[in-house]
Amino acid sequence: MGRPRSFDTGEALAAATGVFLLRGFDGASLEDLTAAMGINKPSLYAAFGDKGALYANVLGVYGAMAKLAMEAALNKGETLEEAGRYLLGGAIDVYAPARGHHLGCLIVTTATTVAGSDTDVRKALATFLSDVDDVIATTIARRFGGSLGEERVASAADILSATMYSLAIRARAGTPRRQLQAVAGRVIAAIGMIATSSVPAPPRDAHRGA
Repeated sequence: MGRPRSFDTGEALAAATGVFLLRGFDGASLEDLTAAMGINKPSLYAAFGDKGALYANVLGVYGAMAKLAMEAALNKGETLEEAGRYLLGGAIDVYAPARGHHLGCLIVTTATTVAGSDTDVRKALATFLSDVDDVIATTIARRFGGSLGEERVASAADILSATMYSLAIRARAGTPRRQLQAVAGRVIAAIGMIATSSVPAPPRDAHRGA
């Protein structure tokens, strides 16, 4: 039997996440990663494989945690507006914390740059985006679908998911936190209009014509 690992896998992955988030996939060297993770290269290879495999592992863990956090946020509040405010407010706290670097979302701001040349990352990115859409739409439908109806649920979910991606990119670009909060506030106001409107939202494929 081999010797047991002398490091905590979860802590090592968290450290690798920070490096990839700060430097991106291409910019993160093995030296950067091993130094942050507190391990040597042989240990990294033995535990996670090469840098690409480590990145894929990090994306999987980060994505799973992100989806759980989104669902938890949308389960707060008594109205769709309040739930949306928790969702976008929580996203801003992650993408642009009051203290620390404003780096956005690992998947939105680093995986998108790798997806063009790496089919595995492209698939992981597509799966994550699809899962996020499903988490948001399913949670909204479960909580508010009875009063909103299918089309309003779809419209609110699309707006919220698109706003989260926009906030992540803006945070990465250095947009001040207060401006991100202003964007989120205007979006929540629009969500409130969708929730209270007596006119059904247009079908999502209406623009395609007959």
